[in-house]
Amino acid sequence: MKKNQKYSKEEMYLAIEIWQESGVTQAEFCERENIPVSSFYHWIKKYKKEQELVGLYLEQYPGFIPVKVSPPVNSINEEPDRIEISFPNGVRLSCPSGTDILQLKNLINY
Repeated sequence: MKKNQKYSKEEMYLAIEIWQESGVTQAEFCERENIPVSSFYHWIKKYKKEQELVGLYLEQYPGFIPVKVSPPVNSINEEPDRIEISFPNGVRLSCPSGTDILQLKNLINY
């Protein structure tokens, strides 16, 4: 990574996860990856806060597990901005990505 560069959330969260597995200090990691330490601290703070929110969310909705959504590798045949859930019994649920979590829960429990 380059100094004086704006980093995306995905880039920095990935860097944090790599750092956590590296066994080196934050300062050593930042020096090795050429990331400003102040930027890294800022992103760690955001990352930890988001992880806490995920924990609270799981307490509120214990039947759901968090997932990371990545753009499809080949999006030519797929509709954009949709969530698709495939169940082991072959049932598939497809809905817009902005669907309310309670609506999803009701659909899944139907």
